[in-house]
Amino acid sequence: MKELRILSGIEIDEDSSAVASLHQLTGLKKLAIYKLNIREGGQTFKQLRSSIEYLCSCGLQTMAINDESSNFINSLDTMTTPPRYIIGLELSGKMERPPQWIKELNNLYKLTLSVTVLQTDTFKLIQDLPKLFTLTFTLNATKDDRDIVDILEENKQLTDREIIIPPGGFKTLKLLRFFATMVPRLSFAVTGKEVMPALERIDMRFEAFEGIYGIETLKSLQEVHLSVGNQADEITKFLVQDLKDTPKYLDEKYANKWPKIITE
Repeated sequence: MKELRILSGIEIDEDSSAVASLHQLTGLKKLAIYKLNIREGGQTFKQLRSSIEYLCSCGLQTMAINDESSNFINSLDTMTTPPRYIIGLELSGKMERPPQWIKELNNLYKLTLSVTVLQTDTFKLIQDLPKLFTLTFTLNATKDDRDIVDILEENKQLTDREIIIPPGGFKTLKLLRFFATMVPRLSFAVTGKEVMPALERIDMRFEAFEGIYGIETLKSLQEVHLSVGNQADEITKFLVQDLKDTPKYLDEKYANKWPKIITE
């Protein structure tokens, strides 16, 4: 199977004996692990991390790992060298921090991270990636909603209850997406400084929403898509409607800069 190019949709547990020989798939271009059920620090845990590091050095281009319980994705920060050939990376599940080597992925085109690392510092970490086109923060459906809300609340406390998108970076980013139970307050407004100059579209799917500010400063933004869940409260509905109605209260000069707001 050394000529295998795609290995996708697999589950790995403590009985997965093939993990020890995974590193032999040197022709692999895409690896997607949808579920991990392994013991932290155990033999399978160590073999998998070693194999992934080796495959990344052999030219792996797309990697997706969903880890709800084993703490494996948090251990990826200890890789000795970054996966330099990666163009698509997805790390979802119970993630405490993004690997610091992400900032060195100069070929990265598409990045998906767990909403549990939705923080201002995460944006600062990745803002200088030279080819990043799509950035997504997502929540896996099996994650406990209450747990996610608590994590997002803790994240907001680090930056005075809002996520601030830093200026001066994301030169190539065109699509920004948030798929979560709750999307915290997001701010793009930085006086006199350019923020995400190439961004054309924002997609959001949520049950609770705390607002998005400064979108009129995004010079390339054309559309904002909002998908509101059935359990949304009245405050969330009000904020969404207010976002749609804003151009009515602006001078024509500024109303023309307002992106199209599309709700579902």
